[in-house]
Amino acid sequence: MIDSGQFLIQAVFTPLVFSIVALITGKYLKKYTGIIVAISLLYSTILLAIVMVSLPIAPDAKIEARYKWAPYVGDFTLVADGISAPIALTIALLSLVVAIYSIPYMEHEHNLSSYFALYSLYASGMIGTVLTTNLAAFFLFFEFMLIPSWALVGIWGTGPKEMIAFKYFMFTEAGALSLLAGIVATYSLAGTFDIFEIASRVVGVDLTLIIIIVIAILIGFFVKMAVFPLHTWLPDTHAEAPTPISALLSPAMIGIGGYAAIRIIYYAFPRVLNSWPFTTSLSILALITMVYGGLMAIAQDDLKRLLAYSSISQMGYLLFGISSLSFIGIMGSVLLYVSHGLCKAVLFMVSGIFMHEFKTRRISDLQGLASKMPYTTIFSLISFLGLAGVPPLLGFWGELFIFAGSMYTALSTSTDFIRAVVTAIAIISAVLTAGYGLWTIRRVFFGEPNELVKNAKEAPALMIIPIGILAALAVILGVYPTVITEVVSPTLEIILKAISCIGCGR
Repeated sequence: MIDSGQFLIQAVFTPLVFSIVALITGKYLKKYTGIIVAISLLYSTILLAIVMVSLPIAPDAKIEARYKWAPYVGDFTLVADGISAPIALTIALLSLVVAIYSIPYMEHEHNLSSYFALYSLYASGMIGTVLTTNLAAFFLFFEFMLIPSWALVGIWGTGPKEMIAFKYFMFTEAGALSLLAGIVATYSLAGTFDIFEIASRVVGVDLTLIIIIVIAILIGFFVKMAVFPLHTWLPDTHAEAPTPISALLSPAMIGIGGYAAIRIIYYAFPRVLNSWPFTTSLSILALITMVYGGLMAIAQDDLKRLLAYSSISQMGYLLFGISSLSFIGIMGSVLLYVSHGLCKAVLFMVSGIFMHEFKTRRISDLQGLASKMPYTTIFSLISFLGLAGVPPLLGFWGELFIFAGSMYTALSTSTDFIRAVVTAIAIISAVLTAGYGLWTIRRVFFGEPNELVKNAKEAPALMIIPIGILAALAVILGVYPTVITEVVSPTLEIILKAISCIGCGR
């Protein structure tokens, strides 16, 4: 067992330090600057894997790093438990794999030292956001994700990249300001930024005021998650961002809003779960997001825009699990985050291969690639099936647990008819994911190869191997999800206690 939180602080700040190294050495190493960044992210991934394996299988089990920070702000804390550890490990792994993929993909771009330096800062910000439990530090890391990603889109993106980066920045910053207002209000009531201490300090506060604060916080998270109707920044940003950044924005970053919602609602503000209209409204909003994203994905011819709308739909699933008020529903959300991260990263990197090899991302331009690019075909099929929740892939367990958890809540104690109906509609609407996924596979990979792809061949090894690793993990974790669930379950027992207090009148 690990007695110190040194691994956590190193996992967060090693990529930050190496961003400086990348900036200094980049002019000499050129595209191989990515190796420097990949080494730092490999180190963070190994540390977080050790931390996750070392977590005791018991409620309240966590590994913590705590440092004196500033008066009135409290300690700077990093915590790895059953919820944060698998999310942080997924982010580190995706950042590592995409960094390797970036080496051949970005080799003809300019100013690669700055690209990889910003990339490393971006990864550090995401890992820090997940691990910190001090709301002041959380907000700083939350902003730390925004600035490097904004620069990466604005400098190395495609199309009207400056305008799209500005739109991305303004939407996300507006959400961040709403989040900041909620954090400041929380501190004024609780006198602490520590997520684990807030609940006990706001017991006597009027529930209506608590709900208003939670809504302000959730607006910030919903913008990050691109929940309908706060989603309009995402299709443009993910379509025009450099493909390696799209492969992090969608699979890793936007889901952090969902993780943060679990952490803050269930730990700091469990009393809002007493409010039936509040949680039911979240379920309805999640359903709308699921259906809207799926329908819009079906209508796309641009592969990256299809994947962007698919991400909106997947965030609807994530929010549905969060609003389920059940142990198994929240477990499903964690599994879905990991599954979506693996599968969506694969698909964005596949779209990058098409842009790299054929200079197009239009689905109608491609046909018959299965015979020319068999590995790419297999990995794409696995990933679309993973998003659709087809067994034995990890996405199956995520969707199954989310829907089962919501229906359990609807039918337990007193029957919640509205939740039961919403859940039934959500289950039926899941066919949309299979629809746009299989339709895309059919159009791109089957039929006779057209003129554009008649001489196609597999992408370079540095591009195809990272994709294969993530696709293989989606299968392995689907066959044996216990690797994740046995770590998550003990921490969710604490959440179950908060849920059990619903209706207790606290």
